[in-house]
Amino acid sequence: MVNAIKIPQFEVIKQYVRGHINSGRWAVGARISSENELAVSFSVSRMTARRALQELAQEGLLTRAPGLGSFVAEPVLAKPSLEIHNIVAIAQSKGTYSCQVLSLEQIPADAELADLLRFEIDQSVYLARFLHFDGSKAVQWQEIYVNPKVAPAFLKQNFTKVVPDEYLEWIAPSGHVHHQVGAVLARPSQRRALGLTEDSQTACLQITRVCSRGSIVASLSKLVHPASLYQLGTT
Repeated sequence: MVNAIKIPQFEVIKQYVRGHINSGRWAVGARISSENELAVSFSVSRMTARRALQELAQEGLLTRAPGLGSFVAEPVLAKPSLEIHNIVAIAQSKGTYSCQVLSLEQIPADAELADLLRFEIDQSVYLARFLHFDGSKAVQWQEIYVNPKVAPAFLKQNFTKVVPDEYLEWIAPSGHVHHQVGAVLARPSQRRALGLTEDSQTACLQITRVCSRGSIVASLSKLVHPASLYQLGTT
């Protein structure tokens, strides 16, 4: 014999309220049964009824106004989010990833870079350029500026074995990552690196990624991909 699972009374009340809202019996903005009315109807304490209504309010189904009651909330439409596929991670998962180091250097920040990184003008910043491969095909050109205070040994790493962004996340995990996506025409050096023809006017996809830790900008990357290799989608 299978023992029946007893549903808590506050969950029963929540199902009752949801049913009335989903069926349209209680329209948006309508005042629903009070805590006292629900407590009497379901033979429970007022605290149990209150818990049910509070949880429904936390879920966004109700709004509650002290002294006035609970009301059916306006549905919140989910905002589509842009999914940025990580080409490097895909190549890693297939075991076909490799990296070519194009340059590693320390430079003084000019006015534009200092503004982006929240640095002082002429403050030292690490600059590195990489070419990422999926098998024998170059799939991403990367230029990255790194805050030396966050990753002082960045320039000493062997990036043919360690992905730059993974190293930075290991050394200094990002608290916030901001992406900006746009179309650009690749520079001659980028076209050559990515295997595009010299006279190609095909747009490339550029992702600008800023990783921060609190008020400190840890790194700023510009990632350039041949547009034909990249797809964007919403989730």
